[in-house]
Amino acid sequence: MHVTTSLHDRINGPDEERAVIDDPHHPIARRIGDVLRNRSPRPKTILIDDLENIEQAVRNSVRLDSLYVTEGLQLASISGAISEYGRLPTHKLSRNVVDGLFGGEKRARIFALAKAPHPARLSDLSGVEDDIVVLDGVRLVGNIGAITRTSVGFGAAGLVLLNSGLRNVFDRRLIRASRGLVFALPIVLATLDELTEYLRSERISVGTLTAHATEELESASGVAERMAIVLGSERHGVSEEIDTIANHRYAIPMSPEIESLNVSVSAGIALYERNRSIRRRT
Repeated sequence: MHVTTSLHDRINGPDEERAVIDDPHHPIARRIGDVLRNRSPRPKTILIDDLENIEQAVRNSVRLDSLYVTEGLQLASISGAISEYGRLPTHKLSRNVVDGLFGGEKRARIFALAKAPHPARLSDLSGVEDDIVVLDGVRLVGNIGAITRTSVGFGAAGLVLLNSGLRNVFDRRLIRASRGLVFALPIVLATLDELTEYLRSERISVGTLTAHATEELESASGVAERMAIVLGSERHGVSEEIDTIANHRYAIPMSPEIESLNVSVSAGIALYERNRSIRRRT
């Protein structure tokens, strides 16, 4: 008979007294360090912090490799969301080892190593009717993560990042900022030329958000076809190259005392407006 165990059982179960790894040169600690230092655009293994993000990854068929907890961690209740994966190797690390591994970055009390999913491509955004969100020069990972969550919430087909500064979308910071939803939404790192060619070949209209546009965002509800909603950084806005291919240029009406909104706020307003217009047509 096949027996499965919950994550709670694996951490707090019969082998709770497993040895704590307190040597930073231990092979397990060194492997974690190698994953954290890897800057490859196509990593084979990624690190996922925190239970919420681990379980979100599993819900989206990410293959876990092993689990790690900090010495003294007490978890009152953990769901069995990953029980189907059987008994994963689970290791306890001392606080000193964890501090040494993560340095000045956020220290994870529970994390997993996992096989990196295949990165999404522009072609993965085809064959559906939902809008695409494009971030042009948005480099703050917190904003990208917030927009990822909003895009999932409003059913966007995917997110395209231009000049984001990210080497890959499974960056540990972005996984945290998106609350694991990077695994639920196709996120594509692309060049402007690649995106332009894709939008033309798919006949997808382009709508930019800019403070100086004369067309109010509400009019986006009248666009029946699929749209790429393009947002730039709060400081620089949408690039001239993107502006030249735009079919629509929208502004969000607001007080003249406010020059601009945070890009994640603008994305939420735009996606809400488009989502509302789609509901009215159905």
